[in-house]
Amino acid sequence: MLGRRHVIKAGLATAAASLLPDIPQVLRAMPAAESQLGKVKITAIKTASVHIKYPAHLVRIETDSGLYGIGESYNRDGILSHVRSFEEILRGEDPLQVDYLATKMAEAQLGHGTWTGSLPGAISGIETALWDLAGKILGVPVYVLLGGRFRDKILIYHDTGSPQTPDPAAWVAEAEKSLEYGFQATKFDMDWESRGRAIRGEPFQYRGELWNRGIASLEMKQWRAILVAIRERLGEHYPLGIDLHFNYNYADALAFSRMVEDLNLWFIEDPIPPQNADAMARFTSECNVTTCTGENLYTRQTFRPFIEKQAADILQPDPQKAGGLLETKRIADWADQYYITFACHNMCTPVGTVANAHACAAIRSFVALESDSVELEHWDDLIERDAPFYQDGYYVLTDKPGLGIELNEEVCRKHLTGGSSYFGT
Repeated sequence: MLGRRHVIKAGLATAAASLLPDIPQVLRAMPAAESQLGKVKITAIKTASVHIKYPAHLVRIETDSGLYGIGESYNRDGILSHVRSFEEILRGEDPLQVDYLATKMAEAQLGHGTWTGSLPGAISGIETALWDLAGKILGVPVYVLLGGRFRDKILIYHDTGSPQTPDPAAWVAEAEKSLEYGFQATKFDMDWESRGRAIRGEPFQYRGELWNRGIASLEMKQWRAILVAIRERLGEHYPLGIDLHFNYNYADALAFSRMVEDLNLWFIEDPIPPQNADAMARFTSECNVTTCTGENLYTRQTFRPFIEKQAADILQPDPQKAGGLLETKRIADWADQYYITFACHNMCTPVGTVANAHACAAIRSFVALESDSVELEHWDDLIERDAPFYQDGYYVLTDKPGLGIELNEEVCRKHLTGGSSYFGT
């Protein structure tokens, strides 16, 4: 029988509980963290590459508990060998020690370009899988482990195709596809006659030479006509961004930005090459269109001058390239000290897309997450789902542990890239 003191305590606890909101999930995780810390060990790191527009590298971390985490590395050559090289370093480690393990991987490869190139892309995929695994062990979503969510759903912007023509009608038709998909924000790549075209041996029709980064005046006029037509179709206030893919020189890019000031563009991404923070800061100060950059920067080290010099209005890291989910949050939070907003570059399967959405949920200054490859019929079927992947132009977060997703093995196996197995089977 409970004594009088216990009855009073129980009554006070009940009364207090009735006055408080639901217990935050991060507090619910504490008992699990105490009971599970050190009890689960990593046993293997395995990979599977599936084809979307390019080979996408999935990572699975297995443990002695039977639980596993999935992630996605950057989609470039050389990534997989780096991912596999980390298995020996991580085997036997506690997967709850995510930041420690990411740092351990970076330090282990310090002499091999850890902070740039393909190594951060490899570490990013492993780090994401560790977060998924940690969430499953603790029974909470990844966004909780990153500090909690600021929003329940994530605005997606559609990275459209770029018609290989100056005919505005073809570009308007592409804009129609964005509307049909249900997107509420869109970006167009204007540089359809890019350096890559010439390097592949396809002659320019409207541009001058390859190497001086110039934009011909005729090309600028064509781009403006295209954007005028798109803006008329999408409406005055529909978020419409453009990407120049770091192809052009300062003077020409700035001249073009002034030609389209009246079109209420959402942003102009990478108008000049990404290596020089001083040049980008000057461009941003002189440009009356919101500027955006970041997909070609790696970790806090290379983002530092762009943040401190306030070289862009929007920073857009790629979590699969920049060093992972926590590194992306650190970059965004640092930029937020200068009131620079955060968008998320994303060239992923639904695995990386959902992982990035968890980071975006936990970042205060977030504005939009990119979507790529949605026009492929199998793209959103690479994971198990019972509803559309995007809903009215948003990704809606769940309370499921980890990333809250599972792979559709049948679809993944059907679309494996040449030479890849399904995680070793």
